[in-house]
Amino acid sequence: MVLTVFSCKEPWDDHYLKQPETVDENVWDAIQRDPELSVFVDYIKEFSYDTLFEGNSTFTIFTPDNDAMNSFLDTGTVTRAVIDYHFAEMHIQPGIVSGKRKIQTLAEKFALLEKYGSVVLLDGLELDFESPLYRNGKYFKMSHVAIPKPNLYEFFALTNPILKRFIDEQDSIILDRAKSRPIGFDQYGNTVYDSVTDTINIFEEEYFPVKHEFRNKTATIAFPQAEVYNSALELMAITLGDDAIEGGDVFDDYSDIPYDWQEEVLIPQLLYQGVFENMIEETEFFPRYEEDSVKLKNILGDSVVIRYTIGEKSICSNGYAYDYVDYTVPDTLYMEETVFEAEWLLRATGIDKYAWFEEEATVTSDISIKPSKNFILTASADSIIMLNFPYKYSGEFILDFKGPKLFPRKYLMVVGTHIDIGGIYDIYVNDELVKHMDWYDYRRRRGIYSSVTGKLIPPEGRYNIFDCWVESILEYGKARVRFEYTGPGSASSNGLIIDYLEFIPASRVDELFKY
Repeated sequence: MVLTVFSCKEPWDDHYLKQPETVDENVWDAIQRDPELSVFVDYIKEFSYDTLFEGNSTFTIFTPDNDAMNSFLDTGTVTRAVIDYHFAEMHIQPGIVSGKRKIQTLAEKFALLEKYGSVVLLDGLELDFESPLYRNGKYFKMSHVAIPKPNLYEFFALTNPILKRFIDEQDSIILDRAKSRPIGFDQYGNTVYDSVTDTINIFEEEYFPVKHEFRNKTATIAFPQAEVYNSALELMAITLGDDAIEGGDVFDDYSDIPYDWQEEVLIPQLLYQGVFENMIEETEFFPRYEEDSVKLKNILGDSVVIRYTIGEKSICSNGYAYDYVDYTVPDTLYMEETVFEAEWLLRATGIDKYAWFEEEATVTSDISIKPSKNFILTASADSIIMLNFPYKYSGEFILDFKGPKLFPRKYLMVVGTHIDIGGIYDIYVNDELVKHMDWYDYRRRRGIYSSVTGKLIPPEGRYNIFDCWVESILEYGKARVRFEYTGPGSASSNGLIIDYLEFIPASRVDELFKY
């Protein structure tokens, strides 16, 4: 194989760009004759690599000089993998192509060759001398030993195991339709297959195959390493600790931040703003002028503003990895209001027909009451869920559902509803009664609601809110919300309409309660 690359020093460029010098001699004989390479030569013999030069293959050898080898031996051990990494089964001709090139070594790892002007680098290490072209290859001299680089997955396994865990847990089993045979239909009309399945990694499908190496495909990942990442979680834990409630989980340090939250919120946000195609150099992350902002296109094709400062760059066999100089978890990820749209509890079963997601909501009732989803322009997400009861219905109705995932602390819970359709309800969060609500109160006050914050909330058309304090969120997870119908009361119509539920941290109600 012949790979055209480049040379190292300007005098070589002048010479070899015209016509590479050739010598009718085995490159191994030339290497052995160089007294500056005797230590490396001894290891080639020790691992029987000298036999490689007896065949017809062509090699480029990156040969560390004696000083480099002795310095490496002070702290490291020369292994077969190290020797492999200094051999490429190809002829690298210098001087024609500039920039970056990936070359595959005998270690089956890819090394990065770069040329800038007259300087040539192997994995960032400068090559000091380039030999003529011999019968079966050529060699470069270098004043360092090149260590096989990890791929991006291996790198983060060492520097931030939390990202490795995230990637590992993205394995998913999918149906291979090309190999599967349709055998019929289920009760919903979906095709049933005599299934042949395959395992894919969702992270690698969406972002980049970090466990694999390619000659012409690379990525850049900016992600804080463990020390910076954990320090950020430490500060977050202190903030959450300030909101702690009696009997709730305690947040003392980074290890108290739930992994579920990191997996679902924090890590995806970091990846969205930190994974890019190709090898992005440091200068691309910094503004040209101090007042400028930097935007880069992430690997998903979206433009993202770079609001972090990158730290050390690490060359990997399939890309670059950048640490952060420092990092603070944005408080918008955990100190803002959390909105839960009621229509998320419904699944479509046909045209304008809906049913509850069984794993999210259960209904207990004396009669069959079908939920509906109505489009309302002024609703939180343009739609509401509606349940209509018979006139003056006095039977049982309980709606029990899983709300949003919340951190343990005190909240103001705000519920968007219709002021004319309701009844009398007891409302529970995690089995604690938080609100006794009579919809007739809206009628008595001409639609105005008196909030527990002391504010008077006017209606918007026939819609308004009600609210209550919640102190029953004692651990991170989905809040369990229950609406128990206790009677028709004097409401105009009986039933239940929910637009949304909003949970506002009590410590930020003055800032975030929008009414």
